[in-house]
Amino acid sequence: MNKLKVVLPIVAVILVSVISVVALFFSIRITTGPVVFECGGDEYAVVWATSLKGSGYVKYTYNGEEKTVWDSKGGTIATDDTIHMVKVPKQELKNNTYCVGSQYVMLKMGYHALKGKTVESDEIHFNGAEKQDDIRALCISDIHGETKQMQQSLSYFSETPDIIFMIGDISSELIFKSQFEKNILRNAFILSGGSTPVVYTRGNHETRGEFSSQMLHYFPTNTGEFYFTFDFGELSVLVIDSGEDKEDDHVEYSGLVNFAAYREQELEWINSLKKEDFDGRYKIVLSHDPVIGTDYFGKDWETPLKDLDMDIVIGGHLHESKFIDGELPRFVDCGKHKDENEKDKWAASMVTLKDGKISMLTINNDGETLLNEKIEVN
Repeated sequence: MNKLKVVLPIVAVILVSVISVVALFFSIRITTGPVVFECGGDEYAVVWATSLKGSGYVKYTYNGEEKTVWDSKGGTIATDDTIHMVKVPKQELKNNTYCVGSQYVMLKMGYHALKGKTVESDEIHFNGAEKQDDIRALCISDIHGETKQMQQSLSYFSETPDIIFMIGDISSELIFKSQFEKNILRNAFILSGGSTPVVYTRGNHETRGEFSSQMLHYFPTNTGEFYFTFDFGELSVLVIDSGEDKEDDHVEYSGLVNFAAYREQELEWINSLKKEDFDGRYKIVLSHDPVIGTDYFGKDWETPLKDLDMDIVIGGHLHESKFIDGELPRFVDCGKHKDENEKDKWAASMVTLKDGKISMLTINNDGETLLNEKIEVN
């Protein structure tokens, strides 16, 4: 018995040492580079993915001080995820250079941890400049897996965007976390390179699947929901979450949605907003479904937007390029669609805010201009 008491601690030490050495040989990689998401409020959310679970941090220098901001809550650094989200003050990241890093953590126990290698990204210069005029917003919606066609379409735009609007249905479903990384996060990185702010608006397809209920963790908006507001120079934006596009009892949802109550909550929030909350020269609503109106699931969503003096609603969802003029104009970004020959196509749009006008240009992956419109703001 005495020998056993002596041997067991030695075996435990040897085992821990062996596991620690093994952990060092596990090579953690950054599988999707960092994306800087606009979530309202005073902070950006920097999100990236790694091949192995572990810690995550953003590193930069501000006012001569080197800073490391961790993916943590309540003082505890998260080590159980392959997707990392770090909130960074906007004023410290704008026009600054940063990198992200992660360390593989094989096992975090009560009194010690088994850790592996650390990986860091290249340094990235983040723009985020809040321009007063000539603001260019790249609009992307309804990718539905057509990343290659999306990139073809983007090649026909000569101007670099100041901000990127991802207006929903970037993924066709969100059953697994890997779909979030591949379809939403990776496309956001392809579009932004980590150097341009990205605004994400949830689409109806992104409410579908088990992982969809977990996605809000990576978008820490100032409302705690997928709807929020933000300013970008002279651009004031109201981001609406149009949710699912059918009644809650539809067979597709298996009785596992509660959008009726969610919409009531969201509409109450919209009605609480005031004109003075939007003091930019250009006032835009982003909504995946742009046709929210006076009878949107039995409620009037249009009048509150008019009362806020919004200039235009920009969305997707309809899989066509369309401008609907009126008291509250709608611009429908195209995304995935079929041409007159029923051939699959894809199109992106550039919205330019300049000299009191909002210009909309949509080009497909064959370089064809589908829409070119312009309106004056109030």
